[in-house]
Amino acid sequence: MVQTHLSFIAHLNLRQSIAHVLLSLLWGLGITLTLCPEVHASTTPWYIEPSGPDTSPASIQSAPIKPGANTIVVAVIDSGVIAEHPALEGVLLPGFDMVAAQRNIRGTRSSNFAPDPRDATCGQRLVSSSFRTHGTEVASLIAGNGYENMWGVNPRARIVPIRIFSTCGMLPEDLIDAIRWAAGLKVEGTPNNQHPAHVINISIAGGVAQCRPELQRAINAARKNGTFVVAAAGNNFQKPLAEPANCEGVISVGALSAENKIENYSALDSRTTIYTAGGGPALRMSQAWAHNKLRVATAELSASGNERLIVMDKGIGTSFAAPVVSGFLSLLLSFNPNLKPQDWDAYVDSFVRQVPRLEKCVDCNPRGLVASGILTKFSK
Repeated sequence: MVQTHLSFIAHLNLRQSIAHVLLSLLWGLGITLTLCPEVHASTTPWYIEPSGPDTSPASIQSAPIKPGANTIVVAVIDSGVIAEHPALEGVLLPGFDMVAAQRNIRGTRSSNFAPDPRDATCGQRLVSSSFRTHGTEVASLIAGNGYENMWGVNPRARIVPIRIFSTCGMLPEDLIDAIRWAAGLKVEGTPNNQHPAHVINISIAGGVAQCRPELQRAINAARKNGTFVVAAAGNNFQKPLAEPANCEGVISVGALSAENKIENYSALDSRTTIYTAGGGPALRMSQAWAHNKLRVATAELSASGNERLIVMDKGIGTSFAAPVVSGFLSLLLSFNPNLKPQDWDAYVDSFVRQVPRLEKCVDCNPRGLVASGILTKFSK
């Protein structure tokens, strides 16, 4: 059994000299969370703004696209979701806590997909509560309802939250079960998912260098069932892809700055499928998007010690680039729900822009996401 452990990485904001703490929960797979109080929301998020003279070069330009007639389900496999957040009102479907009993402070798997409490402990060990909001932040980038201008890429998408890690970490087997359950496949000992996902978002990275056979089988089964699987490339500072992004058939997502440049923290690999906005240190320029953070629905402690549900521009990481792509896929599928994962290669050229190459990866041909091609292909 692979053990879960914690590591902390400090990342300096070049403009404001604020240390951003990246919490990596690793089991062989890991997840990166970003904590950095930033600007509160005020306008349309820069990474979805329509084309114009002041638009970020990395914007996917999806804001003007009205979703199609079909409601698309996206499963968010993550730390759980805070269902009470107003930016997710009307967005969430029944989900599941897939954390196995030996890692679950609740004692068993259940339909309670909420993250662990902020003050939860694992035995005698006090674990940072920063991961508590990660799944909520990811879900809001996909389908945020516009509360305080927290607009997801597809506000009409519906989210099935699936919790796979807790205060006591996670197991690789839980991810495999979560993928199968999300896609509507049978998982022994759990009730069937009544809302099988068209898209699975996995904002987790950091596993082994080669995709494990049992994980690949779960991904293959999900894709055979018609489900797209999207995974963060990982925040490993330009190292190759690891699980699950390196598994065959996964749409792996690297991170761009608002300038349309590959962020230094992003994995760098010729197998990376697509790049999109992931945010990073503030940029030394005057444009509104120069803060270079993604807007997310999140939570913070008030001065009185109570948790407040808020919207902030604070997201940094491939964990946040992945749901931008998942939101895009849900938007695309809202016009043509019959598209299958095997159709991706035939369609992707309609939705990309060139990204500057890095000398470190001579075999890489990085391409950024642009959603405006949907208007040409499907919108009337």
